[in-house]
Amino acid sequence: MKNKLYIITGLLFFFTACEKEIEIGYRSVDPIHVVEGRITNEVAEVLITLTRDMDDGSGPTPQDNATVTLTTENGDHFRLAFGTDGYYQAEGLTGTVGENYTLKVTVGEKEFTSESRMHDAAGTDELYFQWLKVMGQRFVIMTFSFRDIPDEENYYCYRIYRNGENYRWNVMHDRGNDGKDITVDIVCMTEKMAEDNKEDDWDDILYEGDVIEIELQTIDKRTYDYLFSVGLSDTAGTNPIDNFTGGCLGYFAAYSTSRIHTIFSYADIVNP
Repeated sequence: MKNKLYIITGLLFFFTACEKEIEIGYRSVDPIHVVEGRITNEVAEVLITLTRDMDDGSGPTPQDNATVTLTTENGDHFRLAFGTDGYYQAEGLTGTVGENYTLKVTVGEKEFTSESRMHDAAGTDELYFQWLKVMGQRFVIMTFSFRDIPDEENYYCYRIYRNGENYRWNVMHDRGNDGKDITVDIVCMTEKMAEDNKEDDWDDILYEGDVIEIELQTIDKRTYDYLFSVGLSDTAGTNPIDNFTGGCLGYFAAYSTSRIHTIFSYADIVNP
């Protein structure tokens, strides 16, 4: 039997749900470093930027003067080289399931460290759309399913891309669903939104032929706690919890990822 997780609580409030691109709304006046790193079964890369004053609307400044290393539990060191736009990468380096990684970033006299353990991937096996009628309105629901990894406490982050651009994201855990099939329902839009096609709704509306990809990341609890706090910080007006030592913002995650794709078509939306 599949267990259904309703990721968005309250259909009537989905317009304001923190479900889109992971936008970390840092409340900082003085410039501060932001480190966003990951090592996965696909890639190892770190983005390093410097925030600007809140009154400066030009965005963060990429940093090209950092020393970036990844270290395993047995002491293996990997140096990440600067590429472009603040990204540091190690070509050909991917993570190993069960390994605990430490990321160290040195910028001048400042040093920032974080660690994360890589867990196995949970493969996605189904992705489709369905109609759901609530209080006279029809909602388009995106549904995907996967099998939880058994006999361990698991945490997940899903990221949804529409034509290669961020569309939705959220985190969840497997509490009460150990080793079971899990189905996740995500509210996308109402039928009326699609018909009216107002500019304010373009970020939510799915269009015929849109390419949809779901990336399911198996993350550790430390990463889950951080990303969960990102969602809370958007409404609380505070920065997310610390994920690094040394006083920078951002986070580091080691995780396994699986992907599933489809092409959106109104003709394929299921009437349950």
